[in-house]
Amino acid sequence: MARNIKLTIAYDGTAYVGWQRQPVHQGISVQQRLEEAVAAVLGHPVTIHGAGRTDSGVHAIGQAANFFCDKPLPIDKTAEVINRLLPSDIRVREAIEVAPDFHARISPHKKRYRYLIEQGCRCSPFAAGYSWQLQGNLNLNLMHTAAQVLVGEHDFRYYTLAGASAKNFVRTIHNLDIYEPAQAENPLFPWQELRAPVVIDVIGNGFLYKMVRLIVSRLVAVGQGRLPGEALEAFLHGELAENIPPAPARGLFLEKIWYE
Repeated sequence: MARNIKLTIAYDGTAYVGWQRQPVHQGISVQQRLEEAVAAVLGHPVTIHGAGRTDSGVHAIGQAANFFCDKPLPIDKTAEVINRLLPSDIRVREAIEVAPDFHARISPHKKRYRYLIEQGCRCSPFAAGYSWQLQGNLNLNLMHTAAQVLVGEHDFRYYTLAGASAKNFVRTIHNLDIYEPAQAENPLFPWQELRAPVVIDVIGNGFLYKMVRLIVSRLVAVGQGRLPGEALEAFLHGELAENIPPAPARGLFLEKIWYE
């Protein structure tokens, strides 16, 4: 019986069209690079199922994926062997064997997306590819208060782009935090390069196309005083049509995935 292997993967999404494999003319995806590496190890083509279809330019610290394997490759060596065949901007952080019915995308889970913002006029060039750099300071209290209307189960059809392919727009946000991290408590790059960092953490059971980036951009508009705090609820019910584009992809990380 084939073994079911679960991977935890980190990647810098800058060079990729996102997680999901795309037609060749559209560019290279993280899934494609990973499938090529695993296929070289196994000696045959393989399909790798990812938990989240991150957009072009979005990064991951804890993406989850799984594939089936007939080879007797020792599980404690699997990550090391695959990493030898991957480009340096993609790394398998862990490989474990899981139950045959586990599926990274379908099995019940929740995800945490993390968005990084740098405030002020002296932003670091070394963090430019991993944060949204904004001049001026945000009113985090206003943003946090406004954000709480999104916590819980809601129809988020107005928090995705028009024409999105989803048939069901109901999602649950378990937690939405906005805070300034203490540098010493958060050593993860690029925080050590951020002079005045703001972190937006969103935990939910699933997210629509560009949903997190739209939440962030609308919260930023509130924090900058361009929108009132009530705008987040007005957007939720389709009562506001203000054109606020999604936040840049470079500040978004798929940070962690939990399975029940």
